[in-house]
Amino acid sequence: MKKTEFSQYEEEVIRLRRHFHQYPELALQEFQTSAFIQKYLEELGYQVRHVPPTGLIAEHPCMKNREKMVVLRAEMDALPVQELTGLAYASRNEGCMHACGHDGILAVALTLAKILSGQKDFPVAVRFLFEPAEEIGEGTVRMLDGGALDKDKGRKADGFLMFHYACDQPLGMAVHKGQASAMIGKMEILIKGKSSHWCQAEKGIDSIYAAGLVVQKVHEISRDYVGKGPHVAGIGTIHGGEYPNIISDQVKLVGNIRACYREDFEQLKKALEQAFHKVEEVTGAQVCLSFPKDPVLPFANDPTLTAIAADTGRTIFGSRFLLEGEDELFLTGDNAYQYYQQTKGLFCVFLAAVPGEEHPFHHPKFQIDERILLPSVQTLYEIIRKYA
Repeated sequence: MKKTEFSQYEEEVIRLRRHFHQYPELALQEFQTSAFIQKYLEELGYQVRHVPPTGLIAEHPCMKNREKMVVLRAEMDALPVQELTGLAYASRNEGCMHACGHDGILAVALTLAKILSGQKDFPVAVRFLFEPAEEIGEGTVRMLDGGALDKDKGRKADGFLMFHYACDQPLGMAVHKGQASAMIGKMEILIKGKSSHWCQAEKGIDSIYAAGLVVQKVHEISRDYVGKGPHVAGIGTIHGGEYPNIISDQVKLVGNIRACYREDFEQLKKALEQAFHKVEEVTGAQVCLSFPKDPVLPFANDPTLTAIAADTGRTIFGSRFLLEGEDELFLTGDNAYQYYQQTKGLFCVFLAAVPGEEHPFHHPKFQIDERILLPSVQTLYEIIRKYA
């Protein structure tokens, strides 16, 4: 398809994106989103099957019997963020916002599905995944259990594509050569003290004081550790104490460690454990560090798909296409690594900063420059076509 042929879908992709933006739903609650997507696809002739509770897998009958099959993922869930953009199509759901670009991803995936539904001679079979609960790390395993990558006769799909939007740079595209994500581990820190009335403070062990020292140690280690690549350790939530006149006997902190290389991840864990032992010696409290889930592992882009993406990106975006190496790794991660463990994968980032509104992910003013949407459709179409 020529660029002019894609232009007829610009109004459609923007309309879809604004619809999803207005009606965001949290992880595993994407019922209206799922119903809208299913209706849209079935009207195009797609066969849609459910992955409980809200996931969808869609294929068009006209694409059967192709030699290769590529799977494209689109995430559905939003975040518990109160939107502050002031947009005319801002979220209508209180305390919920597409503050990570999933509204744009859904719109692009559906527009691409619409284009492909009318192309019986397209050389690659394309399966669309509409994945719930990506933000809480539960969607991927549900989709895989539902057969997301299963092809036929025990074979897996020939390729997996995923894409995100980053809103810190002007319109463009970026792809990593090789490793494309970081290792991430959710950590929980339970601090156990001893309760007492403040008038008898000497009989208690102040868990809140110990928690303050723990937070300080996490910050210092994250700041001072020198490793092989980018890394960070931080606390996201802290809960403890019930009454102002009682020494708190317990505080729970939840945070994460992120590192581009496993060796840094393990060294940070070790440094934290050693620091927390010192806090125990100083305060008398017990500091228990645990990791309730297996860490999210890094994934790497397939060389062939990367070369195709680079060729396509340069054609569509010119100098605004960036091929990034290992010296430009970021601390983002995704449970999509589980897809990469089963087939070749490619992760594309479309740059979509609104001038003057360059806000990070999960910010209440996060915005996408909608001019990126149609080029995203065209880029994905060409990457998949060339992969044949």
